[in-house]
Amino acid sequence: MPSLRPSFFCTTYTCPQCQAVLEKTENAWRCVNHHNFDIAKQGYTNLLLVQNKRSKIPGDDADMVNARRRFLAGEHYQPLTECINRIVTSYQSNINIVDAGCGEGYYTTSLSNALSQHGISHQLTGIDISKFAVRSAAKKQPHINWFVANSSRLPIEDNSCDVLLSLFSPLPQDEFYRCVKTHGLLIVASTGPQHLIELREKLYDEVDTSAINPADKLSPRFNRTHVDTVNYSLHLTNSQDIIDLLAMTPHYWRATPEKKQAIAALNELTVTIDIAISSLQPAT
Repeated sequence: MPSLRPSFFCTTYTCPQCQAVLEKTENAWRCVNHHNFDIAKQGYTNLLLVQNKRSKIPGDDADMVNARRRFLAGEHYQPLTECINRIVTSYQSNINIVDAGCGEGYYTTSLSNALSQHGISHQLTGIDISKFAVRSAAKKQPHINWFVANSSRLPIEDNSCDVLLSLFSPLPQDEFYRCVKTHGLLIVASTGPQHLIELREKLYDEVDTSAINPADKLSPRFNRTHVDTVNYSLHLTNSQDIIDLLAMTPHYWRATPEKKQAIAALNELTVTIDIAISSLQPAT
């Protein structure tokens, strides 16, 4: 694995309106041009400007966030979490980490705990376009800086991230390249061809087993240096877990009501977990 160079250990946040540096006060983030963004009582800050929204309620809604929170709390994706934590905690230096597309904060919080357990100083930022997701995340770890923002317009200063995470999230390569340091690291989690194949076979008459290669999608801005694969069989033994698994995937919106009802009637289901975790560095 490549090594990270020592960091100045300071992620600088920028104003979404004018790109000036944001300074934190007791209850808000402000810039020199007097743009003010209040910190909600739950501990997060909304930096998503109205003109940058593509819908009235961007990102995951409350039901999807709650489904993901319940499912991940069952530690069903623990091997994936452990793999991500192992990659990042291998760097023994002060590191600035941004989780772009943090969702309800499961992976972000787990990583923060792992870094603390290893005695690694860090600054962690969680960003997601869903207000419901970030609100849920902020309740878990108040010392993490949580922001509602678009991953294609990250409120992060140029060349300021030691590690940038994109876990099952969009991959705006130019924006990621702007934010990651020259010797920094981009970690991408993507689904493999057999991921949830058993569930998909119950939802569709024809199943697409192709998979996106993030290295191709991020070229020529990033070069992949390593790939970890997470493959295992997951046996779910109650209907709520099965319903939540479906609800936290895009398949929930693609499947017919009849197919979703059939899934909801199941009391157990064994599915394949097939995930690739790519480590990439900026091309020089």
